Amino acid sequence: MENVRKILLFLLIIPIVAIVGYYALIFLLGGPALPNFFEIRNNDAGTNEVTVEILDSHNSSMFKESYKLYPDERVSEAKPFSLLYSIGMKKYTFKITLDNGIEEETLSVPLHRWSTAVIDIDSENEDPIMIMMETV
Repeated sequence: MENVRKILLFLLIIPIVAIVGYYALIFLLGGPALPNFFEIRNNDAGTNEVTVEILDSHNSSMFKESYKLYPDERVSEAKPFSLLYSIGMKKYTFKITLDNGIEEETLSVPLHRWSTAVIDIDSENEDPIMIMMETV
């Protein structure tokens, strides 16, 4: 009877060690997470007011902030805890408004712990608001 308990305990420990080892390996091989949720870069020659609203996968607003950016200025926000320590990809919708509605852009962006959304502002481009993804 004691041998059966040892075997059952051993069979219970193997899957737990395998799962923990798998996640530890992902974190070790992937390296540290990028700290920024998003970064706004004002590549424009003038000052811009940029409003960023972020919706989660359930279309609930989770972030809304306005920034006044001078030429060549950058601003960033830290990742939420749920994304910083997540292994999977999560989808967010970014709603960017430039200078109180002169230009608007809405884009769904999949992010994971090793990626950051980068918002470039440049009125000389055909699209003054560009949203890109930076990944390590």
